[in-house]
Amino acid sequence: MKIILVNNRFKENTEKKAQEIAGQLSALNIEVIIDNGLDEPYAGTVDFIMVLGGDGTMLRAARRYGQRAIPVLGVNMGTVGFLSNIEINELAEYLPLILREEYSLEARMMLELAVFYQQSLLTRVFCLNELLLRSNSPRMLSFALEISGQKLEPYRGDGLIVSTTTGSTAYSLSAGGPVADPQLDAFIITPVASHIINKRPLVVSPEREISLRLLEEREAIIGIDGQIKMDFGDENRVLIKRAPHPLLMVNLKAKPFFTSIDRSLQRQ
Repeated sequence: MKIILVNNRFKENTEKKAQEIAGQLSALNIEVIIDNGLDEPYAGTVDFIMVLGGDGTMLRAARRYGQRAIPVLGVNMGTVGFLSNIEINELAEYLPLILREEYSLEARMMLELAVFYQQSLLTRVFCLNELLLRSNSPRMLSFALEISGQKLEPYRGDGLIVSTTTGSTAYSLSAGGPVADPQLDAFIITPVASHIINKRPLVVSPEREISLRLLEEREAIIGIDGQIKMDFGDENRVLIKRAPHPLLMVNLKAKPFFTSIDRSLQRQ
């Protein structure tokens, strides 16, 4: 068996815990690769991925390995842990189940983002939560949104979020978007501080393709999962569609989504 341990190199406690767990697993004749984000993703065959940290570490792991159909377990060592299934102090209890592969998998839709300059493809990125288009200055943006070739009336405001249902409890929720069942596959399109008051969030079939571009010269950026930032100008376009493979999230214990999110929102 071969396991990747993903940790957050900016948090010393996750680095130490990764080394500790690697030692325990190696004693059981399990091959361990530690990924702290400094090097390229491990390209060899892997049976399991364990993510030590918070939601940010999980999002990075999803972008690096989500397209490879490898089971991914979130072990919470952060503050929120929406994307984690167990806490770090529960790992010893659940480790035998991991090694016997006695767990269920939940498939979470991911986004595939293609960024173009004029007609040339600049980059292709996969992500779990969302893409954000926003102004890079105090000025509003005017931008065009198309859904499978259907042109909507222009948007004007601070920006727009296109999220998965997993990402519905992140930035989209803060901008007024709905909480969505993460077992659904859908796009959620949420305006950020829309200047046009009747522009409301949209829930869109995952079979659609979404296109975004600016309608005027403005300094703008796109943000991906709150971790990747790219400049975005009036000659750029981003095409968003469902990624060909979901993220396979490991469930070792029942973690009722609606009860958990309701409690979390009550604490806000």
